[in-house]
Amino acid sequence: MAEIYLLALCVQLMLAPMLFLVGRPILGWLNLVCLAGYVVALFLHRRLFVATALAVKLSTFLMFVIVGVVITANQASLVYFLLFAEVEMMLADLRRRTKVIATGCLVAFSLGVLHLPPLPGTPLRTSGVDTFLAELGLGLVFIMLCIVILRMLAITDHHEHRYRRDAMHDSLTRVLNRRAIFERASNYWKTNREFAVALVDADRFKEINDNHGHSAGDAVLRHLAGLLRGTLRSDDSVGRVGGEEFLILLPDAGKSQGIEAAMRIRDRLARHPCRLDGTALPVTLSMGIATSEEGLHLRDLIELADRRLYAAKSAGRDQVVAEGHADAATSRNSQRLAQGVERALEADRV
Repeated sequence: MAEIYLLALCVQLMLAPMLFLVGRPILGWLNLVCLAGYVVALFLHRRLFVATALAVKLSTFLMFVIVGVVITANQASLVYFLLFAEVEMMLADLRRRTKVIATGCLVAFSLGVLHLPPLPGTPLRTSGVDTFLAELGLGLVFIMLCIVILRMLAITDHHEHRYRRDAMHDSLTRVLNRRAIFERASNYWKTNREFAVALVDADRFKEINDNHGHSAGDAVLRHLAGLLRGTLRSDDSVGRVGGEEFLILLPDAGKSQGIEAAMRIRDRLARHPCRLDGTALPVTLSMGIATSEEGLHLRDLIELADRRLYAAKSAGRDQVVAEGHADAATSRNSQRLAQGVERALEADRV
């Protein structure tokens, strides 16, 4: 609404000198009153007096329109000006009941103006100047409506994009969230696409939180997420599936490509360690890798990657395990991840 007030202010500011030049001083002075009313409305709106601001703006605008219609004897153009006033009311942050009542008042008001007699001395036939002013006003109304609608569409698209992004991405790290990464994995699985998965866990992350605080832990997670995104290919995906745990999807990749990706990640972390106040934090990564050909179900694949991640941690951390451990015991974390896979598959079926 503040943008609409500014738009109306700019349009009538351009119109003001033209009204004096074509010999309509009454409309010119009323236009200046409108400008003052718009400034007051904008001031009130910025201080959250929404209804009062709209009342001031519409009052001055309708006063200008009524006198203009009577002077130019062109009542047909009234409908278009009132249409813009109606759009303003519908966009305002008012209660629905208030909008309905205001719309009824606007309709009654317009019917009354349509039956106003012409001013004394006003010619019955519309002059060329008055026709020009009416057509100019009509054109300006359509231009303003076009700008308002385009702006509304842009705002809607922005919020829709932001909603979709927030629905699919982790709020802290901005990588895919747990549901989104599992849904993407399920799509690969259903289409029989070859892919590798890597479960990545930050070693001794609890010690960082305990020794440096949770804000430092959040900074480490953001650093790791950016590092993972910067290392992987454009078609690869990374999602946060736990507190300090990430899942990487490598489409059209086998075990060797998965190991190569893991080595690139470890090398990049060694060259770009997490830092806190200029001090490098001892953060390393343990990884478990599995490929789509190693399981009968997607759940089996995720569980296998988790077993290998657990084996990497048991071997002293900062390890990459991509072989064996198919018969190892299922961990509580593995069950949690498997449940996430099942929920993703259920959502996909719905």
